[in-house]
Amino acid sequence: MKNIKKVLVLVLTLILILSLVGCNTDSLKEYKKAAEKTEQVDKGQSSGEFILTMDFNTEGMSPEEIKELNYYKDIEGSFNVTYDNNLEKGIYRNYLNLGGLGFDYDIYCNSDEIFMKIPIVGKYMRLNPIMTSLDSKENKSKNEDIISEETVKTISANWLSLMNKEDVFKGKNIVLTTPDGEVKSTEYTIKLSDEQIKKLFSDSIDSVYKDENFKEFYKNIQKNIESLNDKTFEELYADVEGYISDYKVENFSYIAYVDIDGYIVNEKIQLDLSVDSKDESSLVGLNYSININNWDFNKEQSFEFPILTDDNTVTTNDMDESGSFIIEDMLNYID
Repeated sequence: MKNIKKVLVLVLTLILILSLVGCNTDSLKEYKKAAEKTEQVDKGQSSGEFILTMDFNTEGMSPEEIKELNYYKDIEGSFNVTYDNNLEKGIYRNYLNLGGLGFDYDIYCNSDEIFMKIPIVGKYMRLNPIMTSLDSKENKSKNEDIISEETVKTISANWLSLMNKEDVFKGKNIVLTTPDGEVKSTEYTIKLSDEQIKKLFSDSIDSVYKDENFKEFYKNIQKNIESLNDKTFEELYADVEGYISDYKVENFSYIAYVDIDGYIVNEKIQLDLSVDSKDESSLVGLNYSININNWDFNKEQSFEFPILTDDNTVTTNDMDESGSFIIEDMLNYID
């Protein structure tokens, strides 16, 4: 099952990149202006749903192996985010469904305190020890974010530089139903080729893996995830880089709806890949779609954070002992 483990690493990385570029483009000039304005929003709300479907080569596999593989074949999820960057507050409510097994997990960011409500267990776990180096105050101040703001801006710049005027199409005006009510908007559609997406992917991977914040983050999770103990950062980078040539982008489209105030209120991404591989359990096709709504731009937000106590919190050691550390179980399978 080694190939499926590689596939999941690539898919998670690709989704991360698409998420980072999604909020950021004559038609091209008009879209770019809206993207930059939306990127500068400091507080508001977002929600979305995504579907990821993967097809695998099951030739030569046992029924038990196929059953295990099918667990990852269809992945669905949704999220709802309330954020205020100036106050460094955010609540991220998430739902994930893997092969029919669904669970909720919420992440809370309250200034320098970050914690997560563990699915099934129903208790909270502080993420600061995993996400931030506690070895020194210097490391803590340098690595508050998994990926630095500079890297995010570089990826956004890579995204914009890919496009030519003929890649961006200004469409019809449409009235959208949003959490803010009926909103008049203009549709912009972006179509990119296999070569363009691969360049974005390669350039973005290069930027992320040069990011000192991300390097520090990997070191920290490596300490906590047994399956990553023997995989160096350089090996992880080489693995992800090596997957690109086997994949062909059959279709990529990005649709943005811009309201009369110049904000992107709705975004839709569709990605279809085919894979040239005959290996057992290898990925042969992938379809990914996400639909994102944005509203409450720069409006005051209300946050209700749970109060953490000894009774309603657990540590990574507690989860290991109970055998319920779902995140680690998933990462163990990926490795």
